[in-house]
Amino acid sequence: MSRHVEPHDILTYRFLSSPRFSPDGKNAAFVVHRADLENNRYLSDLWLCDFDRPPTRLTSSGSDRIFCWSVDGTRVLFVSERDKKGAGDKNKKDESDKKETHIYSIAIAGGEATPLAVVPRSVVGLWALDGDRLLLKTVEESDEPRFEDADYMIFRQIPFCANGKGFITGRRRTALSLLSVSTGDLSRLSPPGMEVGQVRLSRDRKRGLAVGCVYEGEMPETSGVWSFGLASDEGLDKSPDGGMETALEQGSFAWSCADEFGDGILLTGTDMKRHGHNENARFYLFTEGKLECLTPDLDRGLRNSITCDCRYGLSDMNLAFWTNSDSPAPEAWFVSTDDWCSHLHTVSVRGEIRQATRALSAIDDYDVARGRAVVVGLEGHFLQELYLVENGEERRLTDFNRAATAERDLSVPEYVHLENDTEWGLDCWYMRPVDFEVGKKYPAILHVHGGPKMTFGDVFVHEMQCWAAAGFAVLFCNPRGSDGKGNAFDDIRGKYGTIDYDDLMLFTDWAVKTLPFVDRDRMGVTGGSYGGFMTNWIIGHTDRFRAAATQRSICNWVSMAGLSDIGYFFVPDQQATDLWDDAGKLWRHSPLKYADQIKTPTLIIHSDEDHRCEVSQGLQMFTALKRNGIESKMCVFRGENHELSRGGRPKPRLARLQEIIQWFKERL
Repeated sequence: MSRHVEPHDILTYRFLSSPRFSPDGKNAAFVVHRADLENNRYLSDLWLCDFDRPPTRLTSSGSDRIFCWSVDGTRVLFVSERDKKGAGDKNKKDESDKKETHIYSIAIAGGEATPLAVVPRSVVGLWALDGDRLLLKTVEESDEPRFEDADYMIFRQIPFCANGKGFITGRRRTALSLLSVSTGDLSRLSPPGMEVGQVRLSRDRKRGLAVGCVYEGEMPETSGVWSFGLASDEGLDKSPDGGMETALEQGSFAWSCADEFGDGILLTGTDMKRHGHNENARFYLFTEGKLECLTPDLDRGLRNSITCDCRYGLSDMNLAFWTNSDSPAPEAWFVSTDDWCSHLHTVSVRGEIRQATRALSAIDDYDVARGRAVVVGLEGHFLQELYLVENGEERRLTDFNRAATAERDLSVPEYVHLENDTEWGLDCWYMRPVDFEVGKKYPAILHVHGGPKMTFGDVFVHEMQCWAAAGFAVLFCNPRGSDGKGNAFDDIRGKYGTIDYDDLMLFTDWAVKTLPFVDRDRMGVTGGSYGGFMTNWIIGHTDRFRAAATQRSICNWVSMAGLSDIGYFFVPDQQATDLWDDAGKLWRHSPLKYADQIKTPTLIIHSDEDHRCEVSQGLQMFTALKRNGIESKMCVFRGENHELSRGGRPKPRLARLQEIIQWFKERL
């Protein structure tokens, strides 16, 4: 017997991440995460798939997430907290807050995991180079003595905080190091001032390339590319600058990934000159000292921008790619968001692009080997599963989540295309309430996505299914600023709250005029991050909504410029001015300026460790509403950050959703 989707159903979902082919391409290991409500955490285990049989579990401690394959492909090496009290991901901070890391090894043929090494710092990535040596991506912190041994923080750089990591005292860097398992010798490879990003190794694991930046006082948006040798007979450069050489100087481009490709280096990046921070990256080829744009006509975000709240633990693949050196002609695989779907594509050394997936609505994570890809994806209106992409086909390999939604009454999004004053128009959707009856009117919730360079699609979104199950119609669209349609559509620098607001109201007007079941007198609006900004902006410019729920929002661009982990570059870039150039413009585009015009009862949701849209943004809005006599309520979740709705610990994650549902039920 079917039943409605409920908030607690998320406890039955399984979240997949980090699929990685074995060296011979015959197997793939991946991570499966599940919520543990009793202990308010997520449990993560390694699984194995050989493509012809159902997957099998490799580990079961609940604390295994970061892994790599051994060189011979017979074992998986992984980071684990299984020997620590309360093993499992507490989800309060990310991996960088662990000061000691235990590495284990397990045979894929079966057996128990065995300890391999203990590293006296946090490990956030690892690669096996041979039978003894590991390349590690680690988090290194330098601090300085304090007078009287007093408890105070010292900042010497910006950003001085990072969402999910807290305040950064002294100097914290993500670095590369080499570990000899047999001797325990750990030697730093990257220079002290370098922040390491994406890393790629040559097929023989004797060379590597790393994207990163070197800085002292202010972390730049631009980056460089460094090369380094890994052959065992090369040894390490013992100089203070480590053992890396500059391949491309930092300063002109924001590079995101680099790898060997044919006779040169393939890169993704942008100089940000035309459309700023959010400008779409292109592919470049660096050969014989010359840099050439390989895809000058490519104008899509090279990432998966599809909004979904049913993911966890995904690797950072935004703007990255994987090269396939096993094919006769070199090619690179990448994800791009096209309208409201994300797909896998390949690009050749001549810049020719071919779409590799079509059935999948979103590509969440993937790996490539021997002309095929193993993918964590979303298909239709289902949750994540593992797929094999080969010879133009997408074959599902797992069945972790089919049962979780098989016996639920779902509301399927219905697509509408609306014309605005652009050549692209608007992609819009509405969801009917579950148990919909013709002739009956229902309250409706307008949902605004974050970003703004994100995208709504027709994938399963847990919170929207819960709203539909609670009796609400749900409205959502991709206004200007959204990803998927090119730079000219997504570039709203200096225009926040203008053309994007017009698009949202255009869709709302259409819904109340065209959908007979939408009750125009019982409408609510909600959104998080940029969606929270727009919620604040909307209720300051119209009284058409009876209730609002603003989440992890922005209300004041002036204060955000100095408090957010990205504010120092994001605010002047996105608002097209800086504090010392035109503070008045920042204030004019701040919802707080119009808070005295708000009449809408408003729920404010924030987290006290949100360093992206820090909690003072919510507090300023709450204070303004109370001063002006508007019904308001603020919920601040302790120990959570900007990812509360998507990766927060189970209890606060569920509480947040229930607060929103209750708020709208009581007022709509």
